[in-house]
Amino acid sequence: MRHLRQEKPDPTRLIEEKIQTAQEIFIIWGEDLKKDALIKALLPRYEKAVNASNKAMEEAGTFKECYVCSVIDKKGCCKIGLENECSVLILLLNLLFDVKFPEEREVPGRCFFVGPVGCKIFARPMLCRDYFCLRLQKMLSEKEMAHITQVLNEELTLLHQINTRMRELLEEWTGRFLLEYDLTGYGVDYRRPL
Repeated sequence: MRHLRQEKPDPTRLIEEKIQTAQEIFIIWGEDLKKDALIKALLPRYEKAVNASNKAMEEAGTFKECYVCSVIDKKGCCKIGLENECSVLILLLNLLFDVKFPEEREVPGRCFFVGPVGCKIFARPMLCRDYFCLRLQKMLSEKEMAHITQVLNEELTLLHQINTRMRELLEEWTGRFLLEYDLTGYGVDYRRPL
């Protein structure tokens, strides 16, 4: 019997399918999403919040520490498969910001969206933003961690609001046929035949 899925999981295949779905939705409804009054109001606030989060992380040295951990020490959180934390909605949000996705994995063994100097997407899942591994916990003071968490709260709240609105609109436009916008792929067992 021919299996539709490979014996070993291929996280690249799943993220490529999600990217393709997001691109197809964007072609059909991207302009309508951009024109929606609520989304139109939330996008600049979200952009400002992401930039504020980035600034707080940069000032605390977390970006540099993550680079050292991932690139120099060959450890780090952004391992292969983590890209599937991105839902179709988050990928669609990136397209609203004119983000160009990589065509292939650029850094072997790392997240599909990691380039030689860091993440290549703008809108990122909560897991990729609200993180404090043991390495960072040892490096940061309690005050720095509290500050970053407070700044991130605005970004993550807006991400949720935008995703919720996009989901509402897309379900309205598609007759509620597409329900996998938030799929991350972790619940799929690639070893079982379909």
